[in-house]
Amino acid sequence: MFELLRNMRIDTTEICLNTLSDYEKPYVDRLASLRGNIDVVAVSPQSTQFEPQLFSPNVRVRADAENIFRRVCYSCFAFGAKFYTFRGPINLNRTKTFDYARLAQRFSQLADIAATYGVTLSLKNMSWSFAATPEFFAKLFDKCPRLFATFGVYHAELAGYDIRDFLDVCPAQRVSMIEVRDFVKNDWCLPGKGKYRFDRLFADLDKRRVTAPVMFAASNDSYTDFLQIRDGYEFLLNEYKSVAK
Repeated sequence: MFELLRNMRIDTTEICLNTLSDYEKPYVDRLASLRGNIDVVAVSPQSTQFEPQLFSPNVRVRADAENIFRRVCYSCFAFGAKFYTFRGPINLNRTKTFDYARLAQRFSQLADIAATYGVTLSLKNMSWSFAATPEFFAKLFDKCPRLFATFGVYHAELAGYDIRDFLDVCPAQRVSMIEVRDFVKNDWCLPGKGKYRFDRLFADLDKRRVTAPVMFAASNDSYTDFLQIRDGYEFLLNEYKSVAK
């Protein structure tokens, strides 16, 4: 994948680790050795495998989850990534009230662990998680000054919000990444294949002085060859250039 990115003249990415064996040091070190000049902004694990357990009241459960958490933090270090894209607890019951003091204490503990690897936690607004609403970010960030945010258009829309609603409650300097997707007829697709107004988004980010990188997620059912991904990348570049003039 690193070679494919270089061939498409893409120099910035996020690394997604998908299974427990991906977090093992030999695999991570081998993969990191292939990175070359690609800038890895963040590492994103398959969070549902262990991140909810980081908040378990059971000490042994938390300890096992922390062991995996530390491996992901090491992965960030190995790839030279400053951020760990974090999702945290799953909100299966659609709870709307949270103990922010308790959550902030745990997030701060995890941030301390990540910091020993030179890594910063960046909470993502997943529609199925505690962090599905702008209110959650506003209240948690007030108590966790070291926490950053990754905001995605897709999950903001799924939760019934515009991404700007999240940007309204987060200082520009605490946004680590913006994730985008295009959509048409309520179905998500590669940038340029739908109707999302990326020019408006870029103009809004510029107005807010958000300098975080913008990434687009390419799900495997949204393309048939890598040239389509390259076209999506070129489309976003042109949209950005039209605003930056």
